Amino acid sequence: MTSAYLTIDDSPSTRMDDLCDYLLKAKIPALFFCRGDLLEERPMMAVRAIQNGFVLGNHGFSHTRASDMKTVDILDEIEKTEALIDKLYGMAGEERKIRTFRFPHMDRGCGSWIVDYNEFTPQDRQDVMKAMTEGLNVISMDAPDLGAVSKKEQIQGYLKMSGFGVPFENVNHKWYQYTEIQNAADCMFTYSTCDWMLANRHKGKWPYQTIEDLKSKIGNDPGLSQKNSTNIVLAHDQAEIHDITVDLIRTMKRIGIQFLEIPQ
Repeated sequence: MTSAYLTIDDSPSTRMDDLCDYLLKAKIPALFFCRGDLLEERPMMAVRAIQNGFVLGNHGFSHTRASDMKTVDILDEIEKTEALIDKLYGMAGEERKIRTFRFPHMDRGCGSWIVDYNEFTPQDRQDVMKAMTEGLNVISMDAPDLGAVSKKEQIQGYLKMSGFGVPFENVNHKWYQYTEIQNAADCMFTYSTCDWMLANRHKGKWPYQTIEDLKSKIGNDPGLSQKNSTNIVLAHDQAEIHDITVDLIRTMKRIGIQFLEIPQ
C-alpha cells in the first residue's frame, strides 16, 4: 500500500462543510490551505473543520500571484491570514501546533520558475517539470532575473524566521529531495489531481478534459505507486468542482492509497 498526505487549496469554499463531511466519513485527514479573504467570509466553516480534526494552513489573503506583488505586500498578506487562522483556532478551542504556507498558484515570487535544480539528468528535469506543472498554470521553467531570485530568497527567509515549515515526512522522490523543495519553508506537492482543469473557465484548455482523464492519470502515475515514498497530493476546495474533487480522492483511496495524518 502506498501513502500520501492530502492537501487542499482555496478553502473555505461554500462546499467546505460537504468536503469535510466526506473526508470524515472516509477517515481521510487533510491540510486545508485557506485564503484570508474567504476566511473572513466564512469563518465558521473553518472553525468546524478545526473542531473535526483538520489542519488549517495559510494560502495568502487575496490569492494573488507573488510575482505580481511587492515583497512587503506578500508578507502583509501572509500576516493578515495568520492572524485570522490564529483567531479561528481560538474560536474552535483548539491549539494551533504548526504554521504552514503554500503560495497561491504555486508562484513563489519568480513567476513560472519553480525551483532550483542542478546536476540532474534530462529525465530528472522532466520529472520535476511534470510534477510541478501538471497541476499549475505554468508555461516554462526558465530562470528568472536576479531580482526575482532575491525576492524569492527574502520571502523564504521571512517564512523560516516566522516559524513556517513543511510537516510532511518520508517524501523520497529523487526530484523532491535533490532540489530546493526539500529545504523550502513553503509547502509544495508531488502529485496534483488537476481537478481545477475541469472548472468551466479552464475546461478544454488543458491536457485533462474529463473526469475519466483524471482517473486515468491517477492509475498511470508512477509516483503514486512508488512504495518507498510518500506523496503530497494537491486538490482544491472549489464549489464548482466539488463533486469531481471528491470522486478523485475516492478513486485514490479505492486503489489502495493510504492517507496519513498531518504531522504536528
